[in-house]
Amino acid sequence: MVNEGPRSSPAVLRVRGLSKRYTRGPLWQKRASFVAVNEVELEIGLGETLALVGSSGSGKSTVARCIAQLETLDSGQVWIDDRELTQLSARELLPFRSMVQMIFQDAATAMNPRFSAAEVIQEPLRIQGRSRSEQQEIAEALMKEVALSPDCLKRSVLEFSGGQKQRLAIARALAVRPRLLILDEALSGLDLSIRAQIANLLLDLQEAHSLAYLLISHDLAVVAGLADRIAVMSQGRIVEAGSVSTVLREPSHDETKKLVAATREAESKLAISAGASA
Repeated sequence: MVNEGPRSSPAVLRVRGLSKRYTRGPLWQKRASFVAVNEVELEIGLGETLALVGSSGSGKSTVARCIAQLETLDSGQVWIDDRELTQLSARELLPFRSMVQMIFQDAATAMNPRFSAAEVIQEPLRIQGRSRSEQQEIAEALMKEVALSPDCLKRSVLEFSGGQKQRLAIARALAVRPRLLILDEALSGLDLSIRAQIANLLLDLQEAHSLAYLLISHDLAVVAGLADRIAVMSQGRIVEAGSVSTVLREPSHDETKKLVAATREAESKLAISAGASA
């Protein structure tokens, strides 16, 4: 495992030797295979954020889906607290699925467009067998916690803006009291001001609930504002890891240097654009 430096809290998530291979091509021909993730190892502590970064195709989203048990691992282990998940049957896995929740870049893709906000939040609670009164009470409390009015619970998902949908997705994820939130480009595509608001909300929620975050991102500015530690992926492997301040200030691997340079270039163009419009 690439040395990520010491952690100050017990591990909520431990990943050991995670590997995933895919095959592609038509079934009637010899199919080529490629390794998407190769021997990835990482840990996230209580109340801690680990950022997993890399270029498109580096394997970071595949790691996230394997951790959430949305993909079957070819080899390796995924531990949540003291329970190893990869050997559990579908029935045995059910109680643990609520412990890991994912929030995606396009929040609407994880919501039924026919649902109201109340139905979006209450659906996982209904599956858990909670009473209607309890579902309503939890939904109202969560709307307040993500800075949405409980009066909006009857509104259709389609009536919410992009930032509001992301808040609604966070509320839905929190409904089942997860231990780990996987934020898969969850702040990408939002306006800068909305992105800052959602980032601050995530920090507040993390402190309030001692949540562990796995932040999947290509935006190092977001990473610098949210993460405690960073792991850089290239071609399915973690090639550099450590504290955010150390890795971004003194990158050692070529992939990290490329990401840092791209971020600085983008920030420079943004500054020039802002100056021209002022």
